[in-house]
Amino acid sequence: MSELRVAALILGGAIAVVHAPGLFAPELATRWMAAFPRNKWMGWFLTVIALVWSAWLVMQMPLGRFDVYKPLLYGIGPIVFGLIVWLMDELLAARALGGLFLLIPSPLLDAARPHESDWRLVVSVLAYGFVIVGIMLVLCPYMFRKTVAFWSRSPAACRVWGGAGVLLGVAVIALALTVY
Repeated sequence: MSELRVAALILGGAIAVVHAPGLFAPELATRWMAAFPRNKWMGWFLTVIALVWSAWLVMQMPLGRFDVYKPLLYGIGPIVFGLIVWLMDELLAARALGGLFLLIPSPLLDAARPHESDWRLVVSVLAYGFVIVGIMLVLCPYMFRKTVAFWSRSPAACRVWGGAGVLLGVAVIALALTVY
């Protein structure tokens, strides 16, 4: 099984699962998404994931003469986490989600790069879409609330958003199973 197939299966499954509550339980999805940006524990959890992933990526990078400083990441990581939750606690969950959206494209693009089919561009476009959304969430986390308010203005609108996301996820899974 190719790397792109595995990446597309995970990506499509994640997209479908995240959007399914909007399709099947719009009231519950609306309440949860409205509360998400200020959820302290979710913000801490996503921040830990983003920091560990970032530290792991830096540990894998060749940094030349700065390689000797890599072991300092083990001590700096907890300090950075403490500073983030202390100084950036406002809408931290949305910011941390944006940070993850900035990290997710790397493995997707690495998997898509060697594939020869032009259909690999679907995963590449989605990856760059994640980058754009990630930048927006890190810089303007209040946009998460505005977007949720727009898509959840009625149960029907939430179902449309959820249905579109589920269809996108299923389409990516179908590409993974048939093309990649």
